[in-house]
Amino acid sequence: MNTQCTRLLLEGEYICDVRYPTEYEVLQDPAEQESVDSWLAGLNMRLARLGGDGAFFMAPLVVTALDQGRLRRELLDFRDVYGPAVVMLDLIRQADSLGLVLSPGEYIPLFELESAVANSGTLEMLLRSKLAVIHDGNPRNSVRENLRRLLMHLAKDGYVYLASKETETYRVTGKVEQLYAVLQFLSENKVIPDTEVDETEVDDPDLIDLANADEDPL
Repeated sequence: MNTQCTRLLLEGEYICDVRYPTEYEVLQDPAEQESVDSWLAGLNMRLARLGGDGAFFMAPLVVTALDQGRLRRELLDFRDVYGPAVVMLDLIRQADSLGLVLSPGEYIPLFELESAVANSGTLEMLLRSKLAVIHDGNPRNSVRENLRRLLMHLAKDGYVYLASKETETYRVTGKVEQLYAVLQFLSENKVIPDTEVDETEVDDPDLIDLANADEDPL
């Protein structure tokens, strides 16, 4: 069993072919998956995956009423739990000159993002209107500094990582698909965040996996 894989899983990481290509390749082996899964079972956890070829992550071994309740709370608190990432990723996506759809593996160069925002009054105003959700965002900062903090915030949440320190280029990770899965659930169930989740049956095991992936098993 690969100890680096188990360490990353215990830290709540999403092991994808973008962020952790070596560990991702290791986990492609069915025998390794079985070994890791057996080890996690001792912690009442298991190896889960985003779709058929997405990132690997750690999820509860058995979905309990407590897990369902926690998911409902997270969806009710959508604006606090997922909202900031949605807002920041959407701002990047609206920088048309970058041509990004924000799929795993795409690169986000800070310089190009700054140029796109600085050359668009609409985007610059949008950035300023969203500073409250960006960690350490400040209207006194330059556009570049606020965008740097935006990307650092997304990196802290695991949706991107710093691929090149020299060029300040970030790369979208496989974890972004977790966010998309939550948004899809809300859309398909016609849920209005913060208001209707308590009346919506939340029994999708895959979605419960996603909401509990970062739960500390110890």
